[in-house]
Amino acid sequence: MWNNYYRALLVLVLLPISFVSLAGNIINMSEGDSQVILANKDVGSVFVSDPKIADYQVIEKKKVIVYGKNIGQSSVMVFDRNGHTLANKKVIVNKSLDSIKQYISVKYPDVDVDVFNIGEQVVLSGTVSTEQEKDEINNIVGQLLDKDDEKFTFEQDMEDQDYEIQFMERTDYKGIVNNIEVATTKQVNVKISIAEVSQSFLQDIGIQYGTDAAGVFIQPLTHFSSSDIMSVITAIGSDTVGQILAEPNLSVVSGESASFLVGGELPVVTTVNNSTNVMYKEYGVRLELMAKVKKDDKITLSLVPEVSSLDIQYENDSYDLPALKTRRARTTVELGDGQSFVLGGLLSSEDKESLQKIPFIGDIPILGALFRGSSTKRNKTELLIVATVNLVKPIHSSQIQLPMMRKTTTLNRFFALEDSYVKAGDKWAKELLAIGGFKK
Repeated sequence: MWNNYYRALLVLVLLPISFVSLAGNIINMSEGDSQVILANKDVGSVFVSDPKIADYQVIEKKKVIVYGKNIGQSSVMVFDRNGHTLANKKVIVNKSLDSIKQYISVKYPDVDVDVFNIGEQVVLSGTVSTEQEKDEINNIVGQLLDKDDEKFTFEQDMEDQDYEIQFMERTDYKGIVNNIEVATTKQVNVKISIAEVSQSFLQDIGIQYGTDAAGVFIQPLTHFSSSDIMSVITAIGSDTVGQILAEPNLSVVSGESASFLVGGELPVVTTVNNSTNVMYKEYGVRLELMAKVKKDDKITLSLVPEVSSLDIQYENDSYDLPALKTRRARTTVELGDGQSFVLGGLLSSEDKESLQKIPFIGDIPILGALFRGSSTKRNKTELLIVATVNLVKPIHSSQIQLPMMRKTTTLNRFFALEDSYVKAGDKWAKELLAIGGFKK
């Protein structure tokens, strides 16, 4: 019983050692490279399973040099003069990576990337500054080694159609392990203003540029920015001129997507094989975006804005189905940090009919037409979308300065006693106002 116990304990102790020995029995090399196998006794004979892949040469009786000839796998067994096994190695010969390393170092002199073989896998490691460099190096190694690839695409859903976003495409190569890390992950802040503006207002801006129109001052063309249009709409505050539908402010990591919805969901009832199903369709102001930062800090942005509202009702004996009036666009642009663009041209036209008449007399048949009048007014509006992109990075909570509130009372204000208080926020307010009232 005790003998069995000691045997089991000996097996458990030697088990990790056998694993370590097994892990060290693999030789990785490139074509034309060589490695030395040291034996503790004189070498009697050497067996190579596939001499076309790897071969050997015995040096100084106890040294065996193994060298790679072609890509593939082979086994090398070394025996002493009595036929006992001195070494048993699995040799994996891979394509030489020296030319690939040299090409990467020339094309990307500022990056620290290593390419090496582990078994049949090619491992990429190191640090780069952007996601674009990481993807480019991965593609270079995969294509030069002629590896099988699998492409992963990102799609944006627009009703019944899916659009592939080319700049978001990613390629994985079989046999390549990409362990390259990005030093600092870039984040993009996208501030979007979506407004519905009457065409007459836009025409007035174009004709009376730089002049006062209806009490509103418009800046000269040379100093007019895309955000000024939204400022004018907000300042006027009239629904007949325009109204801002939404102003989402979204931040997204480079290479990822974000979405925004202000509205609701309409139930849509369908019947299939006497089974009733209810699906919900979104409506309102909807936005989907994808952003990716290039190595020169240029931002490629894909936007799918959509504005929908309730339209006429479709009625039958079984259902009362609402319809939606939708304006949608899809665009891909490239911008620099802090730049903006304006998207327009999404027009809508509505006819409004009005009837004016003299009470009672205007309702008299035939003769009543002389005492009433009707008119039709067509209201044309255009959907205006302004987007501004900025590169941002997270900061520590201690660096965030929030507006301060000083407590006071009616008595203090009446007797002008507020000056006796210590104005803790005055210094911060002066700094803030000195830079225009904004901190980036």
